Amino acid sequence: MIMLYSKDLLEAEASSLFLINETREFLYCEVALGEKGEIIQKYGRLNLGEGIAGWVAKEKKTIILEDAYSDSRFNPSWDQKTGYRTRSLICVPLFVENKVIGTLEILNKTQNRSFDSSDLNYLTSLSEVAAIAIQNAKIHENLKKRILELSLLYEFEKLIVSEKSIHELGNWVLQRILEFLEARTGTIYLADHTNQTLRILAAKGIPKEAVQTITVPFGEGVAGWVAKEKKSLLIHNLEEDNRYDKNAKYKFETNSLISSPLIYRNELLGVISVNSKKSGFAFHQNDLEMLDTVANRLALTIKNADLFHRVIDSDRELQRAREVMSKFIPTTIPYIKNLEVSAEYIPYSNVGGDFYNIFRLDPERTGFLIADVSGHGLSASVIAAMMNTIISTYDKEILSSPSQFFTELNHALYNKMVGNFVTAFYCVINTNQNTILYSNAGHNHPLLLQNATNNLISLETKGKLIGVIPDLFFEENLIDFDFGDRLVLYTDGISEHYSEDRTKRYNEELISLSIHKSISKTSKEVASQIISDCIEFCNRPKFDDDVTLLVIDRLKQKRDSFYNFLILL
Repeated sequence: MIMLYSKDLLEAEASSLFLINETREFLYCEVALGEKGEIIQKYGRLNLGEGIAGWVAKEKKTIILEDAYSDSRFNPSWDQKTGYRTRSLICVPLFVENKVIGTLEILNKTQNRSFDSSDLNYLTSLSEVAAIAIQNAKIHENLKKRILELSLLYEFEKLIVSEKSIHELGNWVLQRILEFLEARTGTIYLADHTNQTLRILAAKGIPKEAVQTITVPFGEGVAGWVAKEKKSLLIHNLEEDNRYDKNAKYKFETNSLISSPLIYRNELLGVISVNSKKSGFAFHQNDLEMLDTVANRLALTIKNADLFHRVIDSDRELQRAREVMSKFIPTTIPYIKNLEVSAEYIPYSNVGGDFYNIFRLDPERTGFLIADVSGHGLSASVIAAMMNTIISTYDKEILSSPSQFFTELNHALYNKMVGNFVTAFYCVINTNQNTILYSNAGHNHPLLLQNATNNLISLETKGKLIGVIPDLFFEENLIDFDFGDRLVLYTDGISEHYSEDRTKRYNEELISLSIHKSISKTSKEVASQIISDCIEFCNRPKFDDDVTLLVIDRLKQKRDSFYNFLILL
C-alpha cells in the first residue's frame, strides 16, 4: 500500500522496495510496481554497494538524479534486462533504530518531468512509515513461522503414531507447505546415499507416471546442488542460474525457486524444493526462512517415520529398530564439571520403551531425564521416539523447570498414546548452588544418599502418569545436593525383577542395601553392582522388562580434581 501511495503521490512511473537479507550480504526486491515491475522483482538481487539501491543501503544516504545515465553509480544493465528506460529517480534508505533495513526508490516522474527537493522530502517521510510497517510485518512473519512450526510438529507426530506410510506423510506435508507459501508446485526428494542420487517422495507439478522414474544425481541441477552442498538456495531467475538444467525433460512453469536440504544430525535425508508463487512474483528471503523451518521439522519426522515404519515382522528389522532406539540413548556420558555420571541400559527385547537423556543447560546446570513407556517392544519404542522428537523442540526455559517440562510434555502427548502411558522423573542439578530441582510423573522415586549423614532419602513428589489426563500440574521440589552425595535413578525393570518361581522380588529396600554397601565405589561401579545384586538375588539373568539405571555423584573437591585429570588423559 505504501509503495502504491509513494508512486501515485509523487507521480512516478514505477517504484521498488529492496530489503537487506538477514546476514546483511545483499538486497533483494520485495516489491516492484509499475511497468516491468514483475521482471524487476525476478532479477531483483543486489550486493551492498552495487547500483543505486546498493549504494544507498551501504552509504546510508539519499540520492536524487535528474539524469540517471550521467551518474556512474547507476547500472544500465537493469534497463537492458527489463526493456525499461530510466530517466530520473529518487532513492532513500529505510531505517529502524539507526539500522538500515533496505531502500525505497521511485523512477521517472510522469510527463518527462524531473523530481525535486520537495519530492525527496515526501519520499523521506514515507520511508519512515514504510520502515515501521516492514518491521511490524517481519514480527508477524516470525509469528506465522512459529505457528506453522508448532502446527506441523503436532500434525507430523500425529501422522507417525497413526502409522501413515512415508509416502502418505510426504504428500500431506508437501500440500501443507504449498498452502503456507502460497505456491503451486513443489517436490520432496529422499536421498539415496548408495547411488548418490535423489528420488522423489512427493511432487506436485510433475506427471504421476514420471515420479517413479526421475532421479537426480548429487551435484547436478538445483536439487542436486542443494543435496551436495547441504545449503538452502533462493533463485530469483532460473534462466540466469547455471545450476538450472535447461534441458531437463520435466520443467516447472516458473522462473523463481526456493530449496532447502533435509538434514538430521548432519545426515542428508533429502531436499525440498518449492516453485511458482501464485502471485507470479519471485520468492523472497522470508519464504526461504519459512521453508528452512519446515525442512528442519520434516527431517526429524522423516527420520523417525522412515526408521520405525520398517520395523514390522522380521528379526532383522527388529534389530534395525534397536539401532534406531540407540540414537535416542546417549552413547557416551558427557563430562560435567563436579559431577560423575554412569548409566546402565538393558532393553527387554530388540527395542524398548525405557530411555534417558542429559541436557546441558549452562556450565552450572544440567537436566537429567529417565522415562519408561508402558509395555515394551516396538509399540513402546515408537512412543519413546515420538517423545524424544517433542522434547528436542523444548528451549532452555522449559528444560530449566521440571514442573513446566512435564506439563508441556503431558499436553503434547495427551490423546496420542494409543492406550499406553509414560512414567518419568526429571531433575535439574545446579552445581553452583548445590541443589536438585525435581518433579516426578508417576515414576519410581529416586534415592538420594547423603554423604554427611549416610541417610538414604526417597525423592517423593506428587505427579500423575503422562499422556492419560489433560491439563495436569506437576509438583516441583528442591533439595540440597552436597559434596559426596549420590543420586540413583532407575526404572521398574529393576525394582520388579522376580525369581523364576515368582517367590522373590528385588524391591526398593534391596536397591537401598546395594547403594549403602557400595558407598565407597565409583558411580560406574555402583551401577554395575546394583544390576549384579539384582540378578544374583533373583538367580535369573534375564529381565522381564527394560532396565535403565542412572547414578549421579556430586564429587568431592579432591576427587573432582582427580576426575578432571582422568578426563584430560
